[in-house]
Amino acid sequence: MKIFNGTPHAINVIVNCVSKPEIRKLVVVDGVAPEIIANIPSSGMLSAQIESVESAPIADIPIFEKKVTGCDPIPKNYDIIIVSALYVSAARAMGLDTARLYTVADPVYSADGRTILGCKGICPAF
Repeated sequence: MKIFNGTPHAINVIVNCVSKPEIRKLVVVDGVAPEIIANIPSSGMLSAQIESVESAPIADIPIFEKKVTGCDPIPKNYDIIIVSALYVSAARAMGLDTARLYTVADPVYSADGRTILGCKGICPAF
């Protein structure tokens, strides 16, 4: 299985996390080291090109529309390509086949909920 990580950072998949409903986050258990079952290094960032175009204001508030103007090509010869949700949107807008695109599934934070340590896995682009 060949994986391309098209994000600018390594992805740590962490399994010993718990839900902390009061802050609506997954966190590692306080005092327990995160159990990283996979570390997927960055393969180089895949970018989306999005332009902001000003449109008519509403109640004197400036309004901008976002227009996809392009995106990096999807790499060939990989089974799974991990990208940002923004890249998925741009790839779809450009008519690219997104069947092999995945995003991270639920970030996992430090016990205090302040620092992202990784994620609980990956999920197919929705």
